[in-house]
Amino acid sequence: MRTDQISPRQFMIIVILYAFGTAILVIPASVAADMKQDAWMPQWLSIAMGVVLVWLYVFISKKFPQCSIFEINDKVFGKWLGKFITLSLALVALILSSQVVFYVGHFMITQIMPETPIQSIHIIFMLTVIFGAKLGMVVMLRTAEIFFPWIVLLFILFMVTSIPNMELNNLLPIGETNTLPVIRSAIRITSYSYMSLFITIGTIIHQVTSIQKAKKAYLIGIIISGIILLLIIVSSILVLGAGNTAMQVYPSYALAQRINIGNFLQRIEVIVAFLWLVSIYFKLSMFFYTTIKGIAHVFHFRDYKILCFPFGLIITVLSLVVYPNTAYGDKWDTLTFIPLALLIGVVYPLLIVLISWMRKSSIRV
Repeated sequence: MRTDQISPRQFMIIVILYAFGTAILVIPASVAADMKQDAWMPQWLSIAMGVVLVWLYVFISKKFPQCSIFEINDKVFGKWLGKFITLSLALVALILSSQVVFYVGHFMITQIMPETPIQSIHIIFMLTVIFGAKLGMVVMLRTAEIFFPWIVLLFILFMVTSIPNMELNNLLPIGETNTLPVIRSAIRITSYSYMSLFITIGTIIHQVTSIQKAKKAYLIGIIISGIILLLIIVSSILVLGAGNTAMQVYPSYALAQRINIGNFLQRIEVIVAFLWLVSIYFKLSMFFYTTIKGIAHVFHFRDYKILCFPFGLIITVLSLVVYPNTAYGDKWDTLTFIPLALLIGVVYPLLIVLISWMRKSSIRV
């Protein structure tokens, strides 16, 4: 029996944690700015988009069983073009890793530890990711399995304690916005949550014990993460109001700061911080794993673990300069990241399906 096998449950958990990793803090504000009190509507469409993408990703995995995304590149595009595409994906994952580290540092120094140098936060967080990568993906997924029940419990506590502050009038009037903003916001949510799954989860899906069970776990993971994000968005609107949600940098964190049950249970924003930091740790670990596995595949390293420290150092340095300021970051996320996510999450997998079909047809002829 292979020692690197992943159970469907572990696979489902990593999909859930990955999908709402960066989204639970930043998505409510950006969607509320577009959709106002109807900010919850695009999330339903985003879940549907996620289900369609899962079908596409699993379809490709079934066509190439026992192959990682990098091996699929070699088979479909040929040796040299496949290596070039794999290297490009690794570099994309490298850049996205540095951005995630920036998000962690920015959140910590603006909300929790304002007097702490951002460099020290980046270094400490990245060291934990390097340590996890050196232990291996199987160990990391077992760790996620241990954390997951606590994450569910704390999320339920967060939602329940938010109920006394909710005002149903904040959702009115319903359906005031047009169709185009709904589609635009749904694409934004999907790009954050689901589209990069193809290159990251694609590095481990072949290790799941059964591809059929992996499909079910994939779908359940997408739906659960979508419902979690939907509840966060709805709660933010109900408690803060659409205008206030749009103005907040981290609405769900501001929402937690409002919780006060009988002047006894209050200031539980640490729960949101814990949920976000744990989920973003595993999302960053997946990006980092994709980077070093891709580089190892291109340059034929026998053990990817020797790349952990040098590339961890590169990501730490890059995280300090990847966003010169928050205004630049907001503009990049809107104008560059969404097209990039569409490229790697929609165009690229469709290209794999098309080329593999054309090659199969030419062989028959």
